[in-house]
Amino acid sequence: MFGNGMTEWLLVLVMGLLVLGPERLPAVVRSAGRLMGRAKGMLAQVQQELEASLPADELKQASDNVKMLRNSNVKKLVRRVVVDEVERKQG
Repeated sequence: MFGNGMTEWLLVLVMGLLVLGPERLPAVVRSAGRLMGRAKGMLAQVQQELEASLPADELKQASDNVKMLRNSNVKKLVRRVVVDEVERKQG
């Protein structure tokens, strides 16, 4: 979760224990967990609304364009388009 290892979480727990004390730490952790749950729920809702509002064909086309750009050399592609445009204007 979040790309952190067990040692990082243990360090955070020890620091929290030192700063907040054993009385307040469980309540703070519980509140943070609830906040994270709400944030995840809101994010899921936004994703669902975006998926519902975007037509599937446009979403697939955008996804295909991104995949094509990842697999291609953008510099070569731009250069080829520019050269083709210059040749079309000259010829």
